[in-house]
Amino acid sequence: MTEPTGTSTAKDTVAEPRAKEASAADGPAEGLTAAQCVRGVAGPIGRLGGAWMFDEQTNARGEQLGLSRWSWYHCGRGGVLGDVDASVVVAAFGFFPPALQSKAWNRGRGVRPVGDTAQDYAQACADWGRRTFGSLESAGRLADLLGGALAAVDVAGLPLFAAWRVVAAAGPADAPARLALALQAGREHRGSCHLVAVVAAGIDPLQAVVSGRYGPRNAEFFGWAPPWPDPQVAREAMVEVEAVTDRLVEPAFAALPTEQRAELVEGLRALR
Repeated sequence: MTEPTGTSTAKDTVAEPRAKEASAADGPAEGLTAAQCVRGVAGPIGRLGGAWMFDEQTNARGEQLGLSRWSWYHCGRGGVLGDVDASVVVAAFGFFPPALQSKAWNRGRGVRPVGDTAQDYAQACADWGRRTFGSLESAGRLADLLGGALAAVDVAGLPLFAAWRVVAAAGPADAPARLALALQAGREHRGSCHLVAVVAAGIDPLQAVVSGRYGPRNAEFFGWAPPWPDPQVAREAMVEVEAVTDRLVEPAFAALPTEQRAELVEGLRALR
């Protein structure tokens, strides 16, 4: 299998789904329910929590370390789990071809310890945050609000999120970096909940990818070789999977007082 030459993460993928965002029809911002908060933050978290992975400076850092972009991504994102067998990372990520992911992991593992790569990957996220949110006055407040919600999550069944939550909590003290790492952890939270929902629905990873919002082109992006299954086979089932994902994510934001939910939604949706 040929190793991809481009970036190795998918935009708004099935693994990091984006719920229908809250709108004025959902009620006034000051009276947001936890479910409305889930819809309101999903888009910004999905977009900003993954944007740093596409950043040129982020990927240049991987090249400096002697890693391909594919190994940089899989060892950087998955290295928080420790120096484990590739099958553990396949299980935690869920939506990539196992052979491709195992190859990327083992190659990166052969270049340098995955724990070191994970530390450098988290540092790249923090550095992106400083470049992106350096002048944002609300960065610290938003990091506190999102971090507070994520701290309330029961991590059972969510090992990748649990590991990134630890990284975020132990990360740099400056507000822009904290916000970037909180967004990354928030992205892993929804992504991990989504994987649980997909598995519970009995949908295999490739079918979930092609039946998601971006269809077969996302399967190609993830590295799945054609032929791909018919997207219509699980289209309706994936609608229910998204609803289950929302429900699994909801307890985190139920932990915030109503006014803090509104503040978080408004603050994150204002970010560009």
